Amino acid sequence: MKRVSRTLGFLTLMVAVLLLLIGSYAFFESADTSLFLIKRFQNTLAAKKLHWAAQGGLECAFAVNKQNTGVLPPLQSYSDCEKEVLPVGERGRLDLQVTASQVSGSPSLYNLESKASESNGRGKRNISKNIEVTTKSVMPGIFKTSSMLQLTGDFALLPNKNTKDGKNECITMVVKDKHNFVHSDSTANSKLIIRDNDGYSEGQVPPGVDLAALNNSAKLGNFSCAPGYQSFNMVGTREGEYLANDIDEDPAMDMFKDLFGVTRDKWKEVRDSQFTGSHAAIINKDNTGVMVENCADKINEAYKNGAKRIWIDGSCNLGSSDKPATDGMPIDLNTPADNKADMEVMIVVRDGIIYSAGQVGISGLVYQFKTGDRADSAMTADMVTSCEKAGFCSSSDHSAPYKNKAFYTHGALYAFGGLAVDMPDLVFEVFGSLWAEYDISKWQGIISPGGGATPGGSAVKWKEGTWRD
Repeated sequence: MKRVSRTLGFLTLMVAVLLLLIGSYAFFESADTSLFLIKRFQNTLAAKKLHWAAQGGLECAFAVNKQNTGVLPPLQSYSDCEKEVLPVGERGRLDLQVTASQVSGSPSLYNLESKASESNGRGKRNISKNIEVTTKSVMPGIFKTSSMLQLTGDFALLPNKNTKDGKNECITMVVKDKHNFVHSDSTANSKLIIRDNDGYSEGQVPPGVDLAALNNSAKLGNFSCAPGYQSFNMVGTREGEYLANDIDEDPAMDMFKDLFGVTRDKWKEVRDSQFTGSHAAIINKDNTGVMVENCADKINEAYKNGAKRIWIDGSCNLGSSDKPATDGMPIDLNTPADNKADMEVMIVVRDGIIYSAGQVGISGLVYQFKTGDRADSAMTADMVTSCEKAGFCSSSDHSAPYKNKAFYTHGALYAFGGLAVDMPDLVFEVFGSLWAEYDISKWQGIISPGGGATPGGSAVKWKEGTWRD
């Protein structure tokens, strides 16, 4: 019996030891698996943090380029992106570096690269994507306006050819809202003609329009507008149906910022810094309550004295005491149809109307804007006064249509360069006829850092299909 008891005790002990070994193995195996899972989770978490840090750096770089248009991506500063993207607790543990470089062979494409890494570890994440940066012209068409644009009469316009990817996507005008553009009659069957070197073909004009006769007026220039970028309109004949993409819409336009790189409320700083000196002039300074009569003479005199940037405070009645003396000048009342070579000038009119009682030629870039410091009614009262002096408004019935006008010419207007009217809630009207040519040489050198104003900046967008990690 004693021997049997010992044997049973030994077996019991062996079974207990075996169970203990099996349990220990299971325990340590489970612990090892748990540690592995914890480690993997930590690594996944670290990788995700690096990924989202790198992704955030890319988005930050894109925002920098959107906000600072006009500066090429490689010249931008991305130093604040680390602070903007990384949480306070991760700064010092993670590093973020953003760089930009031009894509070889593609002048408008830039590669943004964002690198996130661990300061004291081997973890890192690189992400890159291309952005496309296209130049935004301050004056892409003959007209640019935030006002109601009304063309009353016959008009023949040579647009900006605006070449993109080998196509001339012509631009005639830029309006805030296409509904704010009206072409109406002053003579029977008034036409809006957009000119290029091959004129119009069937399908671009209403049936029944004599193409041969039309193209006698329509053919001009050394380029052809791409299909869909050459408007036509004839009052009384399917009006509006043949207006095309050369009439561009920009609801968010900010002309002052496009021209000068700052907001409109800084107009005084712009005037007093960029329109002073030997090549600039300020007319009627801070005296907006007094209209500048014979404004053509004042502008031309400033130009003769060397001014290429001319600022006028208040209303500008484009009259002259000596019309022959305006011959060959920026405001020409004598030979207005002549396109003057080598005439580069910018004329700014603040808080006032522009009026011409007869034919006038304007060379250069004219920019008219209001600050809100002067009531619209005060400005349009100057328009009525000018109309009365010219003999067109002999009674209140005649003057009523002028009470909402900011820019008005009565008679033939010849424009070589661009007309920018930034007078919301008021009307920009050319009555009679208009012959105009988009001519960037009349203002390009002035709208530049060396010339005093800043360029219009750039449009920035992601290039689809270029994301890499």
